[in-house]
Amino acid sequence: MPLDHRPANDERPLSEVAYDSLKSMILSGRVKPGERLWERELARRVNVSRTPLREALGRLARDGLAVSRPGVGYFAVEFDAKVTEEVYEFRLSLEVTAARAAARRIGQKGIAELNGLLRQLAPIARRKKPTVDELREEMNLGFRIHEVVARECGNRLICEALLQLYDQMRLLSWIDFLWFDKWSLTRQEHKDLVSAVAAHDEKRAAKAAERHVKRCMKDALWVIKVQQGEASNGLTQDIRPSNQIRPGNQARPRKDLRPQ
Repeated sequence: MPLDHRPANDERPLSEVAYDSLKSMILSGRVKPGERLWERELARRVNVSRTPLREALGRLARDGLAVSRPGVGYFAVEFDAKVTEEVYEFRLSLEVTAARAAARRIGQKGIAELNGLLRQLAPIARRKKPTVDELREEMNLGFRIHEVVARECGNRLICEALLQLYDQMRLLSWIDFLWFDKWSLTRQEHKDLVSAVAAHDEKRAAKAAERHVKRCMKDALWVIKVQQGEASNGLTQDIRPSNQIRPGNQARPRKDLRPQ
């Protein structure tokens, strides 16, 4: 029976040890998408008691790597490739239109708001190893950039559709961030989008939005294929969790922007 104490070669709390082990199991595919996370079996495999294991499962749920079903238990997160592709294709068509319109219509207040969000991102970008809190904050700030662009496009229906879509995509985007060490690329894509919109360059803004969403869609689909064991061995070697992720408490997502 596992003992509830720190391993001799690891000074971290047992809940963190369990969290890292379970996260690795899910992201590597050793725990299949949708598979139930049985506490007794996992406690044995991770070599901790059930108390720190439950703490780890709670963190996994907050991270979006597991789903809690009251009265039943925890399950590994599961995504469907077809639905994900459809969602991203819908997002692509809306974001390209929104970016082009925002570049045409945005005023100084909107430009100042976008530049302010980039300034908030700068301290995180300068850190060599951001914490999980900081990475989640960066993801939320990135979504806020997209939300401002959606709001500034001037079309209420497009804005509302995108805001609802972003609510649905935060979970999938966080999974992507855990798999792919592409924070610098994401930052540059957001800078390109803001720069084009602020310069009132409709063509460049549309291209920046298209490039960003297509790259995100490609990454998301690979995550799903790897988890489902459908990707080729040669390509799955290039897909791995970000080496910048470190244990830490999770920040709560910021409240979404709404049309003003």
